[in-house]
Amino acid sequence: MDRRKFLQSAATIAPAFFSGISSAWAQSDYWSQPRGIWLQRQTSNGKEEVRNIYFADGRIIPDGYVQACRLLRDVRAGQAVQMSPVLLDILCGIQGFLGAHGYSIPLVTTSGYRSPATNAATEGASRNSMHMHGRAWDGRMPGVSGDVMAQIALYLQGGGVGLYKGRGFIHIDDGRLRFWRG
Repeated sequence: MDRRKFLQSAATIAPAFFSGISSAWAQSDYWSQPRGIWLQRQTSNGKEEVRNIYFADGRIIPDGYVQACRLLRDVRAGQAVQMSPVLLDILCGIQGFLGAHGYSIPLVTTSGYRSPATNAATEGASRNSMHMHGRAWDGRMPGVSGDVMAQIALYLQGGGVGLYKGRGFIHIDDGRLRFWRG
């Protein structure tokens, strides 16, 4: 099946897709391998990209981790923080799940860390947003529906998943397990 057909039909075949394929993926050696992430972001200075390993051999790899944290910074305030490694694992898991099926696609970031001032100025943001603690990501994957991303994130059971179809992004955090539509 070509990529286009897969992505178009993924939302309707998800239950069968996840029951048959996810068990094989989950039993693999995936989480013991080095963990990498491919992030992109458009800023006023142009497109930024990180494609690096952030965790291996049971520990954070400083260069890759710092690069990911820098890309996930509050671009408005010019501030970066230590992002949650669990959040990075959820994002890595989404990419890994799709990658196991031949789809290598970057995570296009619209929001990572937000300073309190940026969060207060962000329409619809929660007063105590996980973004202010470096524990949330908003974005999309080109050519992958938000429904498919949400289903994979929910399968991973790493935290909260918000699907904002009308606004073209998905929210993922490492908080309690929950799902909502915005």
